[in-house]
Amino acid sequence: MKWIRRVLWGLLALVGVAVLLAGTGLYFYLHAGREMAALNTPHGGIEIREHGFIGRFYAKPGTTHHTAVLMLGGSNGGYPYSNAAQDLADAGYPTFGLAYFRDFAGRPAELPRYLAGIPLEYFFRALDWMKTRPEVNPDKIVLMGESRGGELVLLLASMRPDVAGVITYSPSNYVWLGLDRSYSQPAWLLHGKPLPYLKPGPYRYGQPTIGMFRAGIAAATPEQRAAAAIPVERIHAPVLLISSKADMLWPSADAADAVAARLKAHDFAYPVQNLQFADSSHLLMGFGPGIVKFGIPVVWMMNFGGTPEGTRKARDAGWAAAKAFLAKIETGR
Repeated sequence: MKWIRRVLWGLLALVGVAVLLAGTGLYFYLHAGREMAALNTPHGGIEIREHGFIGRFYAKPGTTHHTAVLMLGGSNGGYPYSNAAQDLADAGYPTFGLAYFRDFAGRPAELPRYLAGIPLEYFFRALDWMKTRPEVNPDKIVLMGESRGGELVLLLASMRPDVAGVITYSPSNYVWLGLDRSYSQPAWLLHGKPLPYLKPGPYRYGQPTIGMFRAGIAAATPEQRAAAAIPVERIHAPVLLISSKADMLWPSADAADAVAARLKAHDFAYPVQNLQFADSSHLLMGFGPGIVKFGIPVVWMMNFGGTPEGTRKARDAGWAAAKAFLAKIETGR
């Protein structure tokens, strides 16, 4: 009889775990997952699946030969924020929101599952394609990215002198490793070879992830830091840096300061604006309210930093600065 009771208690325990997982999964979907999914759900624009890349192109009817934006998201994957891309297009700036790996829902399915081993040539092809569009002035394409996308746009601009401007939200001055299950792959490839990168320190459960990145920088040798540093002085265009001093995901304000300092040390010939906010989330690209925390209470939470009100104000101010930046490139002033 004892073994029967043990089996029954085991079954009850399994049922309890299943209910807990289902409940937390439902909470995640209803209260957290919907927020992130809404940011990445494609709407508006036209889907582009040519030349081996996938994205959505937004342009106001009648727009011709205007300053345009190549928009790149971060580690959330999928399509960049549709509402932000559409807003830029409505303001007269055709925008190509390029996806380069899958989002949490596995979209687009044709792309790599993780942010790992992504060829930079993928983005070069997208830039070249944009130049063929009648809506786009091929001499005035601006790169815009957030977080890992902010790292990426600085990296791309350092390799493409034909870029007309860079707007980087919550950037990094270093190249970091890829994001896959092995935790050992490079994020970016060039000509099939990995770019040097830094690796964050160990994750401490319940702690903001900014500590991982600071630990990774501290643990790297001077040679490793030099190899992984993005050579931003090779950029041939104005740069707008937007970050938060309250960022809890990674030290983006420190990184923005490092980028600005490196440009100054190299007598950078183009305008540099280093815009920082005191009380905002890591997620700054776009306008209106933004996410400051993400996850399931008690089980796990991702803290992006800042407060809801501080984040809303910062996103609106940053978005206005981005549009002013684009207007200067459009007018040549």
